[in-house]
Amino acid sequence: MKYYLLSVLLAFFFSVNLVFSQCLDFAKEHCKPKLENYIHDGNYNGVVLNKDEEVELHKAFFSGQKYRVVVGCEDDMPTIHFKITDSDLNLIFDNEDSNYTDFFDFELDKAKTLIISLDFVKNEDTESEQKSGCISILFGLKL
Repeated sequence: MKYYLLSVLLAFFFSVNLVFSQCLDFAKEHCKPKLENYIHDGNYNGVVLNKDEEVELHKAFFSGQKYRVVVGCEDDMPTIHFKITDSDLNLIFDNEDSNYTDFFDFELDKAKTLIISLDFVKNEDTESEQKSGCISILFGLKL
């Protein structure tokens, strides 16, 4: 029984590690080039998003700095809808208003913690597309 439990735990660990490394590879190969002339902050934020889920990422940003947020997903997934709000839930950006672009450039007048919310576009026909997959969010800054 002890060996069975140990083998189940090892299998779970390796499967989680495999999914994370696939998301990391996807972010490095497909999303990082979209930062263009912005310097990557070194963090690879990735998540496996399911069709009916919404995820949020909270991140601190500083005044006087130009930033780019890049949101990427695998090719055979539905379109990603992302919004950026401040901690008071004031809307800063909604990619729905920009034809579901996958990046946003901005500069803040004072330091703030921003919330990046992600989900799939609800009104798309997603029958032929994946129901879940890797979503990456990368941040870059301009010096």
